[in-house]
Amino acid sequence: MGFFGRKRKKSGSIAKDRLALLLVADRVSCSAQTMQMLKNDMIKAAAKYVPVDSPGVTVSFRQSPPVLTANIPLKNRTPDIHT
Repeated sequence: MGFFGRKRKKSGSIAKDRLALLLVADRVSCSAQTMQMLKNDMIKAAAKYVPVDSPGVTVSFRQSPPVLTANIPLKNRTPDIHT
């Protein structure tokens, strides 16, 4: 278990995510650092409006047709009760 009750990812899962990010970066002809910055910027932008589960975010790129896809899972929130 990680800081503040958050579950930590296993090293194998982290390595798999890094490899996937590296492959995406190679396909779009940009550095892995650029892809990581893009991923971080998307997380920050979404987090302004909804609670984001940052460790679960994935970014993928498809060649034909060229499509960049971000899967940004949301944290579970307690529903607001209006009385």
